[in-house]
Amino acid sequence: MPAYKYVSEDESGTGRVSVETDFDTSQFGDLDLIGLLSSVRDMEKSPVWGIGIGGSIQSDILQHGNALYFGCCDTNFYAVDANMGKELWRFKANGVVCSSPVIDNNIIYFGCFDHSLYALTLDGKLKWKFPTKDMIYSTPLVHKGIVYFGSKDKNLYAISADTGELVWRFPTNDFVGCSPIFYKDMILFGSDDHNFYALNLDGKEVWRVSANAAIIARPAAADGQIYFGSLDKNQYAVSTEGRLLWKFQTKAPITIGGTTVHNNVVYFTSRDGHLYAVNPDGKLLWGFKTDNIVSTIPKIHENRILFGSDDFNFYCINLKGQLLWKFKTNSWIDSSPAIHNNMVYFGGTDCRLYALDMQGKELWTFKTSIGTRSNVDIEPYKNKKTAQVVWQSESSQEKERKSQEEADISDYGEFSGTYIDTTKTDYLGMKKRDYVK
Repeated sequence: MPAYKYVSEDESGTGRVSVETDFDTSQFGDLDLIGLLSSVRDMEKSPVWGIGIGGSIQSDILQHGNALYFGCCDTNFYAVDANMGKELWRFKANGVVCSSPVIDNNIIYFGCFDHSLYALTLDGKLKWKFPTKDMIYSTPLVHKGIVYFGSKDKNLYAISADTGELVWRFPTNDFVGCSPIFYKDMILFGSDDHNFYALNLDGKEVWRVSANAAIIARPAAADGQIYFGSLDKNQYAVSTEGRLLWKFQTKAPITIGGTTVHNNVVYFTSRDGHLYAVNPDGKLLWGFKTDNIVSTIPKIHENRILFGSDDFNFYCINLKGQLLWKFKTNSWIDSSPAIHNNMVYFGGTDCRLYALDMQGKELWTFKTSIGTRSNVDIEPYKNKKTAQVVWQSESSQEKERKSQEEADISDYGEFSGTYIDTTKTDYLGMKKRDYVK
């Protein structure tokens, strides 16, 4: 029997909806999801800043030892056993965690929509946190004791990995959601101001290259060439001196995924639903088509390419772009995978962490603490909504603990979280007034 309620209302309170249900895929509102993705596909801006409270996993998965680490839109950062899928610990932040984690010297770093960059020990204890003036989506880069990351406050920061103290910051003219990389003694990153920047390690600009729209996808570099995608629908290649070498045009903006270089081939994804493989001179080798936006960074393992799509499928293809297998989930996949011991791990916006073997067989899943898919507002903060969200619990003891962890997201104001004291369930459904099954 259904045991949990989902209640959503608009700001005026006139659009109140209450659903009491068990889980099935229709309860995530397939038509609503398709409509949202269609509206996002050709936008020359990124909707990442509009991701709200929910159980979705937007963070890439980090594997270290026998643990998997990832952030979640339920405001928690998780450590999960890689073999069994059991929770090891969780750390409570004060906002959505979409920033992907990195690890250096046994310290985990990640950003949060509560405006802070966190440093945690491997047992989940806070070492320090560094405040910025707005949300952090960027994945941190750690190099020689310095942590580099961007913020929606338009700055790229460099802070001490040991103490969390500011070393320098570099101002741009718009949001910095792009994750920086290090190459040839330079820090490389893009900004929503349409520029791709190269800085020296003192934070001084070496050069910049302009695109025609925001740059948020993670760049890559190899063999003297730097690659990045833009929402202007182009994948760019520039020299280490900042000279444009070529650009490859796709049919839709290149969004929040990124580029991978492997064996002299450049792989990148696009909102047009393709994973592309091109030569270092920009000539197309092949394109693999899915049925919706692709926003993950492809991972390559033993001549296999693994990535997720917003068509609800996780794909495994060979280096010639031929399908080996695909695995169906219940919502879109924006989480880039981790690979360990012939297992692949990825998160879904259906509030689950998946573990598959290399033949595409499901081994286990881990449920995040909220069963409601996170809302994505394509015009952040313009149409604010409130929602009551429900914690998924495994035991009465867990339920009692989670009830004390009410989400506090008033800082950035998109959602408010409220615990509803109900009985045990597997998943929470979500419907909209205009969804008809």
